[in-house]
Amino acid sequence: MDEAALVENSPEQVDQPNLVPESYTTRTSAFRVFMDKIYIHKLPSYGNKIFYGLGFLALTCLTLMFASGTVLAFMGKTWWLSNTLGVYVRSIHLWSTQAFFAILVLHVLVGFTTSGFKAPRRMIWVFGAVLGCLALIQTEFGYGLRGDFSSQFRAVSGADFWNGAYLGHILNPLNYSQEFAIHIAIIPICIILLFIGHYLLVHTYGIAKPYRADIKYKMVDADHTIMWIRGAVLVVAILTLAFFFHSPYVKEIRIDDTAQQNTALVSATLAAEFDHTSDTNTYMDSIDPYTFDTRQVFVVIPYQKIVGVSGGYDAWAAFTSTSSDLQDQYTRDASQYFSDMSDHGTSSVATTTLAWNPVVSMIDTLMPAAKNGLYGSIISEENPSSNDTYTLRFLSDMNLFEQRAAQLNMSTEEWGMAKDETGSMTKLPPGSWWLAPIGVLNHTVLLNDDNGDRDAGIILGIIMLIFITFPYIPYLNRLPELLHLAPFIWRE
Repeated sequence: MDEAALVENSPEQVDQPNLVPESYTTRTSAFRVFMDKIYIHKLPSYGNKIFYGLGFLALTCLTLMFASGTVLAFMGKTWWLSNTLGVYVRSIHLWSTQAFFAILVLHVLVGFTTSGFKAPRRMIWVFGAVLGCLALIQTEFGYGLRGDFSSQFRAVSGADFWNGAYLGHILNPLNYSQEFAIHIAIIPICIILLFIGHYLLVHTYGIAKPYRADIKYKMVDADHTIMWIRGAVLVVAILTLAFFFHSPYVKEIRIDDTAQQNTALVSATLAAEFDHTSDTNTYMDSIDPYTFDTRQVFVVIPYQKIVGVSGGYDAWAAFTSTSSDLQDQYTRDASQYFSDMSDHGTSSVATTTLAWNPVVSMIDTLMPAAKNGLYGSIISEENPSSNDTYTLRFLSDMNLFEQRAAQLNMSTEEWGMAKDETGSMTKLPPGSWWLAPIGVLNHTVLLNDDNGDRDAGIILGIIMLIFITFPYIPYLNRLPELLHLAPFIWRE
C-alpha cells in the first residue's frame, strides 16, 4: 500500500474517525445507504483484529437469542419441551446465551486493558456495563421460564435472593407471568436501547486510540467483510452445538406425583402449614411474596372448596366452634401425628384422640385431591396474580428442591457452575459459569452467614455499582495502565 495513504495518527484523524468515503455516497440501495451510515469506516490499524470485533459478535448472539426466544414465546412451553424442533430451538437459545457471555467477558477485558473508557468515552463503558448487568438478570429470569426442575429450583432460589436484597415486593420469580413479561419484553427493550446508545457513542468517538503517545498507529479502512464472516462462523458454530448438545431437561417436581409416592410427607407438610411451622412461615426475610397465611392458603380454602362440592361433615366448622385451647391441642396432636408418620411410619399419638381431631380430618380429606392433581389446581387458582407462588412454596416446604438439587450437583457451593442440570463446565452445554462470583461468595465469605441472601445481594450490588461507575473512580481507573497489558492488543 502507498506509504502516503497510511497517515500517522494526528488530531485530524482522531477527531474525524468515521468519515464515509465519497464512493459510498453514490450508492442507491436503501440497505447499503443505511449500512454505510451505521458502519465505522475508518479504524486504527489494529482495529480489524478480532479483539475489536467482539461487540459485533455479541450483537450476533443477541440477534440469535431474540429470534429463537420469539419463536419459543410464540409456540409455548409444551412445544419447546416435547417437540423435536422445539428442543432444538430451545438449545439454540441456550448456546447463544453461552456464547454471548463468553464474548461479553472478552469484550469487557479488551475495554479494560486498553483503557477504552477514558474521557470522553466514559459513557460508552457505562452503557455497556449496565447492559451486561441486565443480561445477567435476564438469564436467571429465562431459566425460570424453561418449565422443568431447573426452573423451579432457580425460581425459589431467585425469590430468596430478591427478598434478601429487599426487592421481594417488586420482583417475584415464583410468578410465571411476571417472569415472562420481564424476560420477553421489559429487559429486552432496555437491552436494545442500551445497545443502541452504546453503539452510537462508539460510532461518534470511533475505536479507542492508545492512551500512550509513544504507541504509533495508522488509520485504515474497516474490513467489514471479515466482520460478517466471523459472525457467520459464530452462527454456524452455535447452530451446530445446539444440534449435538441439547439444552438439558429434568422433569419438574409435581404435588400429585409426590403425594402418590410419599403420602406421609405431603400430610406432614399440610400439618406444618396449618400449624404455621413450615419453612414459608419461618422464612427469615418474611416479606412478599411469603407473607400469606399458609393455614388458609394450603388447608382451609382447598378443604372448603372440596367439602362445598362433596358435602358431608365440615371439619373446619367443627374446629372453629371449639375453644382456642382445644384448637391448639388439635393442632399440636395433628402435627405430632403426621410428623411421626413421615419420619418413622408410626406415631405415639393415641388413635382415639385422632378420631375426633378435625385437623386430621381436613388433611385426610385433602390427600386424595393431592394425588389426583385437584389440590394443586385449587391452590394455583386461589390467587391468579401470583401464579405458581403457592405451588412452589408448598413443594419447597417439603424440602424436595434441595434434595433434588444436591443429587444433580446444582448447589451454588459448586463455585457458581451451579443451578444447571449439567452441574459443571466439563459437560456440554456447560453450567452457568457466569454465576461463579455467587458460588465463591457462598462458599467462602457467606458460608456461615444466616443472612446470606441479603448480604450476597448487598455485595453483588456494590460490585455492580463499581463496575458501572469504574471510569469515574479516581486511582482505580488507572489500574489498566499499571498492568500494561494493552500493547498486546494494539500490536498490528
